[in-house]
Amino acid sequence: MLQRLLNLFRKQPTLVQGAAKLPEGESKKLSFGDPLAGRGVDVILAKVGGEILAIDARCPHAGGFLIDGPLVDGRLVTCPLHNYHFDPKSGACTNAPCGKARVYRTEAVGDDVQVYV
Repeated sequence: MLQRLLNLFRKQPTLVQGAAKLPEGESKKLSFGDPLAGRGVDVILAKVGGEILAIDARCPHAGGFLIDGPLVDGRLVTCPLHNYHFDPKSGACTNAPCGKARVYRTEAVGDDVQVYV
């Protein structure tokens, strides 16, 4: 019983098959969970320096969505509302006074990646 309660508070990994094949300097938006039930989250996976990183797809400034595709300077995710750039490793906004975006732990497993959402 205690283990079941503890698991409610632990982040469980979700396996993203083939995520390690994402090209360097590119990103892709994925949805985890059930957004219709209010338990979903949109995440941007980005490959920077050979590492797959995960950042929340919601901008902490105005709630807009960060966009996927090519990364700015090969390393930054963009919010198109105000052209804010976020570092997917730390979540920090690099070009404006804005709060940090949430980042998620990732773990490579061969060509797959586990994302802890």
